[in-house]
Amino acid sequence: MAREGGTQRRSTTVSATFTDDNPFFVLDQPNRSSTDVTRSPYYFSNGDHSRANLVSKILIGGENYNSWKRSMMISLLAKNKLKFINGKLPQPDSTDDDYDIWCRCNSMVISWILHVISPNIVDSVMYLDDVVANWSELHDHFHQNNGPQVFQVKRSMQALVQGSNDVTTASFTRLKAHWDL
Repeated sequence: MAREGGTQRRSTTVSATFTDDNPFFVLDQPNRSSTDVTRSPYYFSNGDHSRANLVSKILIGGENYNSWKRSMMISLLAKNKLKFINGKLPQPDSTDDDYDIWCRCNSMVISWILHVISPNIVDSVMYLDDVVANWSELHDHFHQNNGPQVFQVKRSMQALVQGSNDVTTASFTRLKAHWDL
């Protein structure tokens, strides 16, 4: 039952031109300033924790490395942590104000990676202290961009048959997966 006098909206003025009279107020805000903490690669949301599994695929070896890597990169980009694995945010000097927070973020990203690789692979990267070294080690060990892999992919693609699969679903998906390797 509505109150007498209709609904009243509270309006809070943020600046001279923006109020929250609009239900989509967040969309109407001017560009966020560069000091917005959520844009920082050092920012963690409440849901970010060391035991989080960022991707559903577990790295088991060279056979699923490319898809695992792609899934991890998408997840790390979404969390604004890609700079930690690609080396664009190097470790600051120990006297730098950002050193402690960089170490915390570095450790968190290492933890996320360790939680989505198989136990027999974890042992080979467990004691690397830098996430760039960790990521590079996995890449060097499992990335196979060479002749034997090309031969294997071509052979697999030749062996594909549509069978009872619908062209728009399973056959296309299998062919696309081989092509992307």
